Amino acid sequence: MAKPKSRYVCQKCGQSFPKWQGQCSGCGEWNTLELEVEQPAQKRMPVQTSGSMSVIQTLDDIAVEHTKRWPTGIDIFDELIGGGLVPGGITLIGGEPGVGKSTFMLQLISRLGVNIKPVAYVSGEESATQIKLRAERLRIGNGNDIILVSEQNLDSALNGLASYLPRMLVIDSIQTVYTPQLEATPGSVSQIRECAAIITKYGKDRGLPVFIVGHVTKEGSIAGPKILEHIVDTVLYFEGELNSNFRILRVFKNRYGATGEVAVFNMTEKGLSPVVNPSDLFVSQNRSETSGVIVAPVMQGSRCILTELQALVTQSFLEVPRRVVAGVDFNKLSLILAVLEKHAGMKFYNRDVFTNVAGGMKLSEPGGDLALAAALVASFHDRPVPSDIMPIGEITLAGEIRPVAQISRRIAEGRRFGFKRFIVAESTDLSDEKGVVRVRSLRDAIRAIFD
Repeated sequence: MAKPKSRYVCQKCGQSFPKWQGQCSGCGEWNTLELEVEQPAQKRMPVQTSGSMSVIQTLDDIAVEHTKRWPTGIDIFDELIGGGLVPGGITLIGGEPGVGKSTFMLQLISRLGVNIKPVAYVSGEESATQIKLRAERLRIGNGNDIILVSEQNLDSALNGLASYLPRMLVIDSIQTVYTPQLEATPGSVSQIRECAAIITKYGKDRGLPVFIVGHVTKEGSIAGPKILEHIVDTVLYFEGELNSNFRILRVFKNRYGATGEVAVFNMTEKGLSPVVNPSDLFVSQNRSETSGVIVAPVMQGSRCILTELQALVTQSFLEVPRRVVAGVDFNKLSLILAVLEKHAGMKFYNRDVFTNVAGGMKLSEPGGDLALAAALVASFHDRPVPSDIMPIGEITLAGEIRPVAQISRRIAEGRRFGFKRFIVAESTDLSDEKGVVRVRSLRDAIRAIFD
């Protein structure tokens, strides 16, 4: 019998090497190579011209059966994923430790277990007693419809569920379960890839919605090979600061719906409660005019959420002024500062600049460029932005203001909160001109806001 071969596999990118080395030449990470035993390759049979053949069809020959989605009982989650769970759909949900992944999964299966039962919860991290204590804290009553399996051996867990015929499956988490078919430790690239393939086949063959919980790395991506996100149908990320009660569930991939959608939850003693109107939490109806504080309409998928941008510009006594960001991309801040220096005559070379997005939201789309610039100008001159003004626009390197998408939806959300004047690009296409102020350049926008 041939001796099994071994190799060193990078746990970050999955590239393999014949011998150990300190740095992975594929991704550049240090100390990420671990020893794994290669499985013996199956002897391939020679290709025969006689025998069974694959079924070949044209696109018009395929009959489409519209599968009815399963509502989960959490309305904003159903809207997030496109209308409900799809039988046989595999969903990967990731997030930092303590953000609420396991809590949300237990709440979800308790709601789903009212109409669709039984549901199975396989945990490789917690014991059945720990899950029971969490269920009591969340006041989950239909415990007879939830099957708990505290097991890291994935094959044993799935075999044990064969007699119960579950209609939904949760694996918590993919980094803790393993299959004995591989001689590798749980959490390794080979184990994650193989376990994900087993779980996917299990769900697809039986038409079960499957949720796979995954840990994230320090960079914020799901730990394990990138192929894990390609195998599943939907990828969700839980975001939020641990010292904040707000949690944001974001869709990064969805074969059954739109991507980029978000849902906001509030962490309470009874678990995660959905927030129907996130703008009500992030922005106060009774706003006061404060220097460096402004409200920006940010699009999260098809939803417009009003967020509060905060900027602080102070005198710097350092050789290199500080640039501190929270919720704002550092490169975007550098771009806005450079445009303000070039086209607005403002000097930041001796100023410390601090920016923050309240509530743990992130400003990543260009619709908030003009609002960020206005907040910086207001703090620089120590002048408050009028509470009834909302700037909406993208800033170019030439200092021009460009229109952004979904402008009507942004203005409608702003009017709901009492904003009366909207600073937009000159070429913006609008049917309702009430309160709209059109500007061409950054200078014109600053003049319209503060004069």
